[in-house]
Amino acid sequence: IVYTAGILKVQKLLASIALGFLFTACLHASESTPPLTIELSDPKVRITIPGMPEIDMDVHPMNEDEPFFRLRGNAGTTSISVITPKIDKAITPVDCANAIVEMVVTQSTATRDQLFLGRADEKTFLIIYGLPVEKAVLLNTHIISAVDTMQCIEAHVSKLSTSDADIEPWFNGFAESKIETF
Repeated sequence: IVYTAGILKVQKLLASIALGFLFTACLHASESTPPLTIELSDPKVRITIPGMPEIDMDVHPMNEDEPFFRLRGNAGTTSISVITPKIDKAITPVDCANAIVEMVVTQSTATRDQLFLGRADEKTFLIIYGLPVEKAVLLNTHIISAVDTMQCIEAHVSKLSTSDADIEPWFNGFAESKIETF
């Protein structure tokens, strides 16, 4: 019963944070931490994530079998994967975001009601949610865009948190994230 109460507390907290996020006009990451910047050469894309710790990125372990799994890095309880699937038809950033929403829901990791869907800028979309796990919450953010109308770009950031104090900054910290070509 204690565990169930903890899940309900997390769900209520996540819901209130999501509502607060929707009605907050301008949200900023901590200015004391410089943004994490990840650059790819093909496609020429720069991913900027404010408030993230410095993370060394390596070739994703699944890259050999699935080349669209590009990079992966970890720092403590935070991890990032960069995924760049090519699509057989013209696609927009919002199409890519909708595809990721469907993937998350299909994998039964979260329901649509648990997802915060937002827009960081004209071409960068956000999907943010938390999943209760035993004595913790797995915080997730998908930062999504498209390039050359045929390729989705996704940075999936996750953090295993054992503190309620991490939840609100997580939901508020990605508003200035961006994916851009250079």
